[in-house]
Amino acid sequence: MEEIESPVNRLFGFVVEFAEQMLATSGEFFPFGGSITDTGEIAAAAGMADDGSEHPNAQDVYRRAAQGLASLVSRDDDVAAVVLVANVIIPTELEPVAESGIRVHVEAPGFARMVYIPYDFTGEDQTVRLHEPVAVEIEAEFFD
Repeated sequence: MEEIESPVNRLFGFVVEFAEQMLATSGEFFPFGGSITDTGEIAAAAGMADDGSEHPNAQDVYRRAAQGLASLVSRDDDVAAVVLVANVIIPTELEPVAESGIRVHVEAPGFARMVYIPYDFTGEDQTVRLHEPVAVEIEAEFFD
């Protein structure tokens, strides 16, 4: 029997793959968000800086993406899950295997986690290597 992948897992996989691609091509990425509907439609959501600058402050971009996701969840009943992704230094209390990480704030009704995926660059070609994720349960921000 074929196992059906949950909307949360599909969205999570989608954004982690995109973040990994950005790290591989640019060595970094700006915060971004995403959502998935009850029917499985995935949409990416970029946060824009207030001033429209080419090199915006990452915290401003994160804040704007969060505002956009909150607005989406409040007006659209068929949103199954949302994510907010950032390139971060992982808190030392989580004892990460690498200092840098992809942080995915993932939420669905009744589910809220901050997932940290440690990464480093290896070899002469500086290939991105992702490590095992570390999940932390958090208070819901988008779904009440």
